Amino acid sequence: MTDSDALLATVDGPVARLTINRPERMNALNGDVSLAIRAVLDDWAHRDDLRVVVLTGAGGSFSTGADITDIATHAGGGESAVDEADAISIISNGSDLARSVRAIPVPVIAAVDGAAVGVGASLALGADLVYATSRAYFLFPFVTIGLMPDGGASMLVAASIGRARANALLMLGEKFRASTAFDAGLITEVLDDEPALRARVDEVVAQLVAKSSAALRTTKAASDAITMAAFETALAEEMAGQTRLLQSPEFQQTLAAFTKHHR
Repeated sequence: MTDSDALLATVDGPVARLTINRPERMNALNGDVSLAIRAVLDDWAHRDDLRVVVLTGAGGSFSTGADITDIATHAGGGESAVDEADAISIISNGSDLARSVRAIPVPVIAAVDGAAVGVGASLALGADLVYATSRAYFLFPFVTIGLMPDGGASMLVAASIGRARANALLMLGEKFRASTAFDAGLITEVLDDEPALRARVDEVVAQLVAKSSAALRTTKAASDAITMAAFETALAEEMAGQTRLLQSPEFQQTLAAFTKHHR
């Protein structure tokens, strides 16, 4: 178990499980939680004894993405613009989080119940297998607040569902319910509810643990070499674009409105 209650990390033999535990914030990711997730995943990436990693969220949500309260703090409570250094720091959190997920050499499973939003959706879709409850949904609302998708979403979504459907999800900010996400090829399977989700993930974990670790690692590496070839390019484009947008007047207005509403 980690020292922080906001993140629960356990290893049981060859199975590692990471749970984002901020249910009061719908598992939104502030800078400290993002750093903690990366530290755990980076450690697991170098362990030879692991066969599978499971990512999930507590309290009925996977993650609603970057905590805008944390971003507002960088901007002096929303009363000043996000400067370039802070903008780079903010976007780097999402990029490095995505890298940490993809650096795991064994299969990564995302168990999604409820909301997977913004970089939270990127975190889930960066997994190799994505299982979701029927009430789960995936949403990239960035364009509605003057930003762009990050955390590798610009590549991860298009690689899964094709350019046209990806543009609807990313440019229009459409909400993809679990059934729609499954039909589009974005996720692996839809389960009725959270108990069914847990049971199915446990079943898949058992199947993976029983297989050759070397074969799984090699298969994943070969698949990633083709399907994830543009990953770093996408992260670089997101870094440049999001850094500019975080400093834009449009996003400054969003921050000011958010701060005023939450005073």
